[in-house]
Amino acid sequence: MGYINFKEEVYVTKNQLHKRKINNKNLFDSILRHKILPETYNPCKQYSFKVFNEEMFGKQGILDEDKFSTIENKDIICTKFIGCTFRNLNFKECRFVGCIFENCKFEDGGVSFENCSFFKEESQSKPSLNKYDNLSCHFINCDIYSKFLNCILSFAIFEKCKLNTSNFEQSAMDNIIIIDSYLDMIIFADCDLCGAKTISTYIKDLEFRDKFQTKLDEKSFFDKLPVKFKTRDEYEGLYMTYETLADKFKENSLNNNFGEYYYLCKNTQRKTLKIIPKIESYLYWLTCGYGERPEFAVYSSLVIMFIFAILYLFLGVEIDDKTIIYNMSTIKNLSISKFLKDLNETLSLSIGSFGGVGTINCKPTEISYILTNLEVLIGVIMMGLGIGTLTRKVVR
Repeated sequence: MGYINFKEEVYVTKNQLHKRKINNKNLFDSILRHKILPETYNPCKQYSFKVFNEEMFGKQGILDEDKFSTIENKDIICTKFIGCTFRNLNFKECRFVGCIFENCKFEDGGVSFENCSFFKEESQSKPSLNKYDNLSCHFINCDIYSKFLNCILSFAIFEKCKLNTSNFEQSAMDNIIIIDSYLDMIIFADCDLCGAKTISTYIKDLEFRDKFQTKLDEKSFFDKLPVKFKTRDEYEGLYMTYETLADKFKENSLNNNFGEYYYLCKNTQRKTLKIIPKIESYLYWLTCGYGERPEFAVYSSLVIMFIFAILYLFLGVEIDDKTIIYNMSTIKNLSISKFLKDLNETLSLSIGSFGGVGTINCKPTEISYILTNLEVLIGVIMMGLGIGTLTRKVVR
């Protein structure tokens, strides 16, 4: 059994998302109705408490970042941007509180966010001690080509979004939820992804460019990646994404999480291999689950012992000084009770040979001694694999 229960994690995340949406809506309606905010906020009259429909912000064309328009030091409170387009625009030290971006496009030269916050933590309810609003921003069905530098995106929601060639650098992204989205050429650099979750999200190209370390914790969760095209190139991209995630969990000393994504990586990689490496990979998977599933060693051993028990019947065994060999003529006159009795004896021989402990009533013929030697060898290998895999999991 895997360390991560993906179905349970998806269920829990969807439940969190539902509660977060309700919390955001209630706080959004309350702030919009009463206009009560901490004194540290100064709502921008131009952009706050409004609904913008299909408007364009920024400059036309595809421009370099140094030629972007700049919006600086603005508190944008409880605003809805619906069907809007953001082009060649740089937000500097702006605070977005409870904002909703729906069907928006961040395109052309892209949009840069520097030292911006998309999160309101402090609560206005009284008493406020140890109470947190956790009011976040919500991106719905947006096409995003952006850079987030030193931003606070805690508890943000990206739903049905397409993030393409976007960077997140030195940003707080704890407890972020990305759902039903598409991520391509995404770069994280020294971000906080503790508690971050992605579900039903296709990740085509993911990279960590850390000078220090992107943080993950045991609550960080990346759902299994959906397969769309079932091509070799796609499987290569998916297994490399799993490998990237596995390595990052390992860097954060989360060895159990590392093991799960390593297992998914090897499972996906197997589909890209040629015949002989693929057979080797299948054997590695069947015998110990790539070192991550000790129970696979037990299942494989049981199957091996049963197969050898059947083979003994056809190669010959001696039971009470009688030689029993199954062939086409003996099978025709064989009763079920006789077959079960013989199978019980050969199973006893097979189990004894596999475990290296021998047997009492049944022994192999001269021809089937070759089979016994082979089974003893396989048994030693399988016990070593099983104990090694189990020890590895226990030590973690």
